[in-house]
This record gives sequence, structure tokens and C-alpha cells, in this order.
Amino acid sequence: MSPGPRPPKRPIPVPPEPAWEESRDLRPRDPSPVELGRRIKMLRVARGMTLKDLEERGGISATHVSEIERGRASPTVGALGRIARALGMRPATLVEPHVLPEVTVTRAAERVAQRVRVGASSIEPVTGPVQGALLGAQLLTLPAGREAVLGHRHEGEEWATVLAGAAVARVSGDAYELREGDSIHFRAHHEHVYANPGPDPATLLIAVRPRQGC
Repeated sequence: MSPGPRPPKRPIPVPPEPAWEESRDLRPRDPSPVELGRRIKMLRVARGMTLKDLEERGGISATHVSEIERGRASPTVGALGRIARALGMRPATLVEPHVLPEVTVTRAAERVAQRVRVGASSIEPVTGPVQGALLGAQLLTLPAGREAVLGHRHEGEEWATVLAGAAVARVSGDAYELREGDSIHFRAHHEHVYANPGPDPATLLIAVRPRQGC
């Protein structure tokens, strides 16, 4: 008795390639509207510029720039060029893909070298950008009797602690006195600003989520 026809061979299933986790994906990619907005805002604030300043220098509506910074609008090529010129940089710098590491170490000397002056105050980054980072932190040094920057607001949350001296945090018009070792935590969509009413300089460690930068 001859054997019947053999059933057709089934193809051996090939398992799909493992999906890259966002924190491990180091392939270059264009910035999303949210990331591009964060870059623009970081560069504007680092230069001590308000939205009105950027409007006057770049000829682009402050309202439109605000929407771009919050990731709610994507700039046209022309708008991106005007923003870049107002910031004193090439447009390509704003949109070039960043390949970021998973671990960064910020050395004290590097931190000082990246210090940014905002009026009489200074800001030093203490965290470097890592792939998929949601948290950023900086040291804010306030001279006696001076405010750091103009009142501002952003998405997410902010936490600050006084490392030395004393400070006043104003959140939505309410003043909170902070002495050495005190902390404050708030939703950052409220307008806020830090001031130093004391006779000595004050140093604050400020953490922001999501990270305001590249």
C-alpha cells in the first residue's frame, strides 16, 4: 500500500526582531515638535530673551513662538529661519538630529564652563542630556537683593531646594520664603520666579520635569 501524499511543509516562523526600547535607540532621528520647542525655549532663556525680545529681533509673533515652544505648532522653514537669526545661530543647528548617550557625567569644571549669565544671576547645568531624558537640573546663583529672571512658566513640574543663603519663590503671585535646606515643589504651568532678599548670595538646586533643553 503506497503512502498517501505528504502534507505540505509549513514555513518555520521567524521571530520578529526585538523592538528597541526608547532609552536604547541611539539612531539619529529628527526632533519631534515637542523636542524642537524645548530646544528653542532653552536657547532663548539661556540668552536672557523674552518672547517679546525674540519677536522684535526675528520679526515673528511672540504668540506663535510660544505655541512652537510648547510643541503645539510646527514652524515653517521661514519661521525657523527667523527664530534662528534672532537667537544668533544657523537654522540647521535647531533641527539636527542628536545621538545621545545613556549615561553622562558632568564634571565640576565643565559645569562652570557652561555657566550662563541671566542679568546678575547665573545658571549652571548639573545634568547632561541622555537618550530619552525627562529630567533636567541646574544650579541657580542669585546675588543679594536681585531676582534671577523674568517670571516664566512651562509644562510639567519644578522642584527647588536652597543649598546656601535664603530665597523667595513666587508662584502665581504667592511668596514662599525658603531658607537653607528648605524645598519647594509645584506644577510649573504656574508663573514663577526666584528672588534673593538676603544680604548674601543664594544658591538653589532646581530640578525640572520634563527637561527644558536638548
